[in-house]
Amino acid sequence: MSAYRAMLEIRLFEEGVLRLAGQGLVPGATHPYTGQEAVAVGVLAARRPDEWVVSFYRCHGHALAAGSPPEPLLREILGRDGGVCGGKSGSMHLADRANHLLGSTSIVAAQLPIAAGAAMSAKLDGAGRAVIVFCGDGALSAGGAYETLMIAAAQRLPLLVVCEDNGWQDRTASPLVRHLTPTELVRGLRLPHVEVDGNDVEAVHEAATGALAACRDGGGVGVLVAHTYLRHFHSQLGPRPPAEYRPAAERERWLARDPLTVAADRITADLTALRAEVAAGTDALIRRVVDAGGPDPATAATGITVTGDALIGAAR
Repeated sequence: MSAYRAMLEIRLFEEGVLRLAGQGLVPGATHPYTGQEAVAVGVLAARRPDEWVVSFYRCHGHALAAGSPPEPLLREILGRDGGVCGGKSGSMHLADRANHLLGSTSIVAAQLPIAAGAAMSAKLDGAGRAVIVFCGDGALSAGGAYETLMIAAAQRLPLLVVCEDNGWQDRTASPLVRHLTPTELVRGLRLPHVEVDGNDVEAVHEAATGALAACRDGGGVGVLVAHTYLRHFHSQLGPRPPAEYRPAAERERWLARDPLTVAADRITADLTALRAEVAAGTDALIRRVVDAGGPDPATAATGITVTGDALIGAAR
């Protein structure tokens, strides 16, 4: 029941973000996580609370599953005061150090070397922690991913790479731009890996539990390939969602195995009250955040590593 609730909270949060995007209230692009909730919930329920999570542009679901409170996240996505990053990062660059979400990036595969660095730190501190990094199937074809996997394997870093294989890279079907599946790729690299139904939260959790245990016990980098599907689309920029680009039969086949449906079919209790409760809470959250103001312009220069004056001085 707890896993179902966590997935439902992500689903309604994301559907709310899409409604707000349709009203022009989301600055920049947003990448919905609808349909992939079982991956984030299943994996992160198996992590230790002090283990770092690294994400990419489809990061809202990962942040919520990592324990980030929904209101600061939504404030951040809408560029409001009180956002988890001060209202300055937006939808694709969420970070919440208090809940060990190290950060997210809009650059394909850039999260992998960042996560490897965190895994090196985890190895050196000797506390038996792993690091979890999420990526899409397209990211594993990037040069940075290949280099990271090679180094992480050679150094036996405690890094779990969770590949969310939804079969598409933006609006291009993955088989058109790759000759190996993610599983075939990592098998060829001789990396420990497991393949799982990414729409079955129980199966994902079981696979992640074993994979993380191996990472923590000195097994080095591991890869979990979760087969899943987006209910909506890759991304939306501006108020108009993209036209449907995937075959109707494919969509129907996958949507029939929606992760919330799969989980609900195993629950004997009536879920009506729970669904109403989560929906009411999400609606109230959206109303509060939409009415909030933007961040103070005076904070524009806070939260940075190097000031403009320092950069100018270094250039002289």
